[in-house]
Amino acid sequence: MLPVSHMIHGVYDIDGVSLSMPVIVGVDGIESNIPINLSGEEALKLKKSADSLKKIIETIEL
Repeated sequence: MLPVSHMIHGVYDIDGVSLSMPVIVGVDGIESNIPINLSGEEALKLKKSADSLKKIIETIEL
C-alpha cells in the first residue's frame, strides 16, 4: 500500500484530475484503490482541492 498520484474518476464526486491517494501497487502498477473514510467536511475540502487543480490545469497552454 502506497500513496500514488493517479487519475481519479468518480471518487468523492471527483473526476479527471490526478491526486495522491492510497492504492495497492503490484508488479504491473496500481492493482486496486484503497477506499478512505472521510468526514463530510473532509470530502468537501478534497473536492474543492481537486476542482482548484482542474482550474489551474485548464489555464496551462501546452
